[in-house]
Amino acid sequence: MEPGRSSPVPPLRWIKPPQQARSKKTLERVLDAAEEVIRERGVSGLTVSEVVRRAGSSVGAFYARFADKEGLLATLHERTCAEAIATAELALDPARWQLADISSIIEEIIRFTAAQYEERLGIMLAFLALAAADVSYARRRAAFESKVGALLGRLLQERADEIAHPDPLLAADVTVRIVLGTLESDTVARRTSSTEPALKDEVLAGELSRAVAAYLGAPVSTSRRSR
Repeated sequence: MEPGRSSPVPPLRWIKPPQQARSKKTLERVLDAAEEVIRERGVSGLTVSEVVRRAGSSVGAFYARFADKEGLLATLHERTCAEAIATAELALDPARWQLADISSIIEEIIRFTAAQYEERLGIMLAFLALAAADVSYARRRAAFESKVGALLGRLLQERADEIAHPDPLLAADVTVRIVLGTLESDTVARRTSSTEPALKDEVLAGELSRAVAAYLGAPVSTSRRSR
């Protein structure tokens, strides 16, 4: 396949593991409601009364599950990390990309990841702030980064003949740091800067794809979307 051609695979998607037990479904409704409130109002606007109203639950049922709002936030972060890992397992499965070249893989995964950060801007901002203040959030985030690095390392090892970097595992670890660090920085910039316009999503994702390809020593995609 020519570098830059779109990979012939189904579109990537965010994975939400199936929930079967009734109690689990109730918990998911509460977490979904909390995420919705944070997206609209931020963590400071998150209240138990509003969460249970949107979830169709009750304050008593809430406190039967959580000691306080902080417990809800921790559980929401745990769920988000678990979903992100499940999504990464799908996105970085070597079998998924058998008919794609490395440049197409890099571009599609980075564009998908950037889109997820944009879609979940409010919750990402909340988690970044919480990780800065609470080590438990930082540890979960670090565990997620490590897992994604291992998954990408497996993929790069199978594609070692397509990259010039001599150490695919090290390259994978650094690539994950480059991508997540850049997207997290962009997320913060969207919130804090009132004078500097943020890069358009397509531009940022395209340039980030080019930077990662150059770092790995892979052909740089000539896709029209990257320009």
